[in-house]
Amino acid sequence: MKIGALGVAPILFLAALSAFLLSRGARDTTQESDAIIVFGAKVNASGQASPMLRARTRQAFELWKLQIAPKIVCTGGVGEFAPAESAASAALLKRWGVPETAILVEENSTSTRENALEAAKLLPRGARVVAVSQPFHLWRCARELENVGFSVAQSPETESWNALRADQKLFLLLRECAVVCRDGWRFLGE
Repeated sequence: MKIGALGVAPILFLAALSAFLLSRGARDTTQESDAIIVFGAKVNASGQASPMLRARTRQAFELWKLQIAPKIVCTGGVGEFAPAESAASAALLKRWGVPETAILVEENSTSTRENALEAAKLLPRGARVVAVSQPFHLWRCARELENVGFSVAQSPETESWNALRADQKLFLLLRECAVVCRDGWRFLGE
């Protein structure tokens, strides 16, 4: 069976977009900021943070310990399982010794875009923030934060990403590509 140019073009496009997302997301531009923003991820059926959310939260905690920022903003509402992603993240931070006064929580968002919009309600416009997520997701996180008026640095959480199997990475990358394309299509329609 032959694959024509029309069959190869989408594959090449997805490969290029994946490479772009990973290369941009792997850049660590961490700098002293007003807040660290942890992007939400799944909560397990047990009500505990998934390994991905736990790793993101741990990354934010390590930055906070280095005094990169005095506040950590936990984002994410209730997904398939309670509690809210942000609540699970905040509980970990408290367990690790972050005082409650250094933790800001928003429990309403259900998407990356909403994470940024809700975080914008907790911090002043133009605040300097450090976005924390895995490399496949971080480009979109930074873009959404910039769109709501933040000055954005980023800190990729790579340990959990590197521990994933190739098929898991492929799934997450293809899903991220689909969302980026959807957002681009929506932008073109405006």
